[in-house]
Amino acid sequence: MFNDDDEDEDDFLFGDPDPVNQSLLEELYQKELEKSMKFAYTMIEQMGIEIWSQSVPYGSDRKLRILENMIHWYEQREEYEKCAVLVKGIPLLKDVNK
Repeated sequence: MFNDDDEDEDDFLFGDPDPVNQSLLEELYQKELEKSMKFAYTMIEQMGIEIWSQSVPYGSDRKLRILENMIHWYEQREEYEKCAVLVKGIPLLKDVNK
């Protein structure tokens, strides 16, 4: 139950974050991001970029942002062969927006 007199709550909500906890949170975030990117790439690779661009139930603007974010993520890791696969989807999605 919520306690209005809880002084620790202000520290939790508004205090400076503990650098150790912040570091652990960032590490967990990066690991989850990596898993998500790899899972999404595997799905795109298995489906084929053409089928993915047509069948995933998101609008083409959202799919375009997904591809751009994935390309940027893989570029930072110098995994250019994956970027080449993903780049093929951009014209497919831009044609839909015309």
